[in-house]
Amino acid sequence: MGSKINQYDDTTDSFVSGFVTTAEVDRWINQSFEDIYKWYALANKGRFSSTATTDTAANQAVYTLGGDAADLLAIESVFVYLTATDTDYTRAYPLDPSDYFLSGSEKVPEGAPKFIERQIYNTDTNHYELAIEFPEDCIPTATITDGIKIMYIERPPLMSADTDVPEKLPRELHKLLVLGASIPALEKMGEFETASYLEGKLSNAIKSFYLQEQSTTSKGVKIIRPTRRDINKFYFRNS
Repeated sequence: MGSKINQYDDTTDSFVSGFVTTAEVDRWINQSFEDIYKWYALANKGRFSSTATTDTAANQAVYTLGGDAADLLAIESVFVYLTATDTDYTRAYPLDPSDYFLSGSEKVPEGAPKFIERQIYNTDTNHYELAIEFPEDCIPTATITDGIKIMYIERPPLMSADTDVPEKLPRELHKLLVLGASIPALEKMGEFETASYLEGKLSNAIKSFYLQEQSTTSKGVKIIRPTRRDINKFYFRNS
């Protein structure tokens, strides 16, 4: 990090606090960690998902995700009981708020329940909380115990010591944390062109890794489809 913003001491091999402070770097590194962890975990849902439930309330549209889901970072999927006698959950499909309010509908299965992600300000804690809101035609009509179930990604523990490592992230992604943290540091220094370049580089790296993580079979085995010419090169090179 220090070497990218010219605040690095070669003799001690360490970051030098200056115009950009150590406290700022610590905060930006953790913010970058959460952002990268979020998309990586969503690309590997089976290994990162946790479950939480809450009761539905008749004619209530908004449900904040506190309680068991207080450590929530991202929503993976939402399921609901449509009636009090249901024994199986029905999946609810996410809507993009702007698209919904513009067109009134989304490309989801006809008649399926839907939800919108919201950020709700909690006046008791003075923090924003992630919430789900059901649009008008999907608002629960009955009070049902554990009527809503969510699969979600837990927020990773923050790093505070120099020896801390970003938990559950593969080593090849660690360098992206520094890349992400360098962007606000460079913006503070007025190096907006370099910051924009790094932002594009980070975005492309994330897309590349995300596509790799998505190329899996149902058993979690990577699918690789090289051309016949490339396969031949591989075997010839190793024969």
